[in-house]
Amino acid sequence: MNPATTSQHTQTPESLETIRTALRAVDQQDPTIRAVVELYADSALAVAHQQDLLGVPRSEPMVGTPIVVKDIYDVAGRVTGNGSAASPTTPAREDAEAVRRARAAGAIILAKVTTHEYAYGVNTPPTRNPHDVGRIPGGSSGGTAAAIAAGMAVSGFGTDTGGSIRIPAALCGVAGHKPTYGLVSRRGISAISSTLDHAGPLGRSVSDVARLLAVIAGHDPRDPYSIRVGPMDVMAEFGRPTQGLTIGVSDDYFCDRLTDDVAEAFTDTVAMLTAAGARVVPVRIPGLSDCPEVLTTIASVEALAWHTGQPNIARDRYGPDVVTALETGRAVAALDYVRAMARRAELTRDMVGVFDDIDFLISPTVALTAPEYGSDHVDLGGRNTPILDGLNALTIPANITGIPALSVPCGFGRDGLPIGFQIMGPPLADAGVLGLGATVERLRAATTSPTTTTPQEGTSW
Repeated sequence: MNPATTSQHTQTPESLETIRTALRAVDQQDPTIRAVVELYADSALAVAHQQDLLGVPRSEPMVGTPIVVKDIYDVAGRVTGNGSAASPTTPAREDAEAVRRARAAGAIILAKVTTHEYAYGVNTPPTRNPHDVGRIPGGSSGGTAAAIAAGMAVSGFGTDTGGSIRIPAALCGVAGHKPTYGLVSRRGISAISSTLDHAGPLGRSVSDVARLLAVIAGHDPRDPYSIRVGPMDVMAEFGRPTQGLTIGVSDDYFCDRLTDDVAEAFTDTVAMLTAAGARVVPVRIPGLSDCPEVLTTIASVEALAWHTGQPNIARDRYGPDVVTALETGRAVAALDYVRAMARRAELTRDMVGVFDDIDFLISPTVALTAPEYGSDHVDLGGRNTPILDGLNALTIPANITGIPALSVPCGFGRDGLPIGFQIMGPPLADAGVLGLGATVERLRAATTSPTTTTPQEGTSW
């Protein structure tokens, strides 16, 4: 069985043994996968020992759970590296709010893991995909996804501006959730775009994702973008009957460019949902093809604003991806930014309005399996497409509109590489999205197996 589809609560070992198991996986896998930036072995073992010594209740959702942190999140006393030589070297004075909440719930911070430089990309060098080290893990949260897929952690933190949680989740065969905009505090996280960035969890399974989301979601008065929302039971719709659900599929956007393997896995999963009682209907969402341009315009301007305001960045040490992004922002006229924001409002209205007639919206997460390491273009539908455009086209609409979106594994290609299935819902329907994801996970479990051996096999928690 693939551990990426198995909850950590199948067994409940003591915290110390759980952390030792995770550290063994790091020793075995990371020399090849190269996901770990900084390992906190001593402190993780100390916290685990204290939990066991004090008899911390195992009923708490995160007690003893090894998690990894994308290196754009602040961890108290540690440098936030941002995957960049330009990053300041002063240690953070306090945890990012999401990290603080996870610690308070008993999670154990195992390591900082890689990010594409300042989260501006989908490759995450030097990290490799655990399913095939000749392939990329996706990005920009590639270190988190790869570490989880390789058995080094149960769950972890990512960020998502145009797909940076869901893309690596899909390519590495784990679950990843972009919450409703503002549901998870971004305080203490380096920014790309103030109005597009989302913080969220990745995990071996949808349950692992939900358990982490449950403790980090909620209003943060110190984050100006945090929404005011009451307590949310993110697992409330686990086990909800599929019978009677109406699920929409938009076939007028990018779906002509799916690889055959992705199209087949998606079609098979839709058939499973239909057989389980869901009604799957076509939907048309006007203007989805405008989303990439709108996102690029908004994100590049807001990224320029954030980076300009950072006093201690060594700007002469930026890598080419950051330089390109900031130059793009400088070239955008103020009127173009305003027009992009207005178009975004229209797109949000139209996309959210679709949920008046359906419960959820589904698509593949990514149009292809993981590209080869070093690729800058991919072939999609006979078109030579820049790798960023090829990987994020199906994920961007959920960022533009702020709706919750989950990637859950739905099979493997003929190359043995994972394929992701994306589920979207209306704002604050995170519980429903996760519940349907758990259903997809269950329906696929009996029929899906990789054609190649993966590093996760043999890891037990």
